[in-house]
Formats: sequence, C-alpha cells, structure tokens
Amino acid sequence: MQPLISYNIDVLEKVDVILEQLTADEFTEKQVLLFGSSISQHIRHILEFYECLLGNLDKGYFSYDHRKRDLLLETQLVEARGSVKRSVNMLSMLDLDKDLRMESELPGEACHSMQSTTLKRELAYLADHGVHHLAMVRIALEQTLPHITFPEQLGVAASTRNHRAH
Repeated sequence: MQPLISYNIDVLEKVDVILEQLTADEFTEKQVLLFGSSISQHIRHILEFYECLLGNLDKGYFSYDHRKRDLLLETQLVEARGSVKRSVNMLSMLDLDKDLRMESELPGEACHSMQSTTLKRELAYLADHGVHHLAMVRIALEQTLPHITFPEQLGVAASTRNHRAH
C-alpha cells in the first residue's frame, strides 16, 4: 500500500510544482491546445477526484460522477494548492486497503451502476488519471508557457517510465 500512496503523493506534488509558478491569469486562461479548456480545469478535475475518494472513505461508497464540483479550485490558485495539501495529508494517514462501493453512470441509461472496488484499486486509478490530465497540462505548458518548469516525468505513465528504464 505504501508505494501506491507515495506515487499518489508524488502526482499531487507535481501539481503543486506547477501551481506555485503560475499566475492567476495563466492558471485560468483558455488554451487552444486543450480544446478551449484551461490548465485550471484539468487541475480542478484531478483534485476533485482525490477529494471525492478520500472524503468518502468513512462511508465506504462514493461516486466520481456525483462528486462536488468546486469552481474555486478552478479559479483560485490558493484554493487549488490547499486541496493538494489536504489530499496529501489524507493520503499520508492511510495504511490499510479497504473494500469500497463505487456508483457510476452509463451514457443514456437512467439507472446507475454500482461496482465493488478497493481503496488500493482506486488509488491506482487516481494516480493514472492524474498523470493523464497532467500530460495534457504539460502540452499547454511546453507550447504556451515555456517559462514554467516542471519535473521531467510530468505526464508520463508509470508503465512508460518503467519500460523506458529497461
């Protein structure tokens, strides 16, 4: 469990490295390369998934589809950085896997789907999900904000990193 927790913390720390360098305008500016979305929208999306899972562990069930959508995470750098810190703190307190239930929606279906999952599985998903969105953020940073520095492995999946190391 600890390596997975550390990996998630690493993903969130990469988010914070970016956030600490962006101006408010750079954070929220719509990017053509991101199909009209902003860096902040991708960051908000990553952070909301962490908050959704970690905030519902006591209940034992959650829904990424019905997560709280917090526009402050998208418009206020200080709020986004606070969310990173809260999630890192909550991750740091985890030690054991846990069975969970996840509700999700299917396109065009009135009913929802309920799945069995585990905390460990969801942490693996959150890390991959975060890396995926950070890959898109990286493209925008490289092309439109070249003064922003970021870790070399930003947006590179663990499996790709492992494959390249061989």
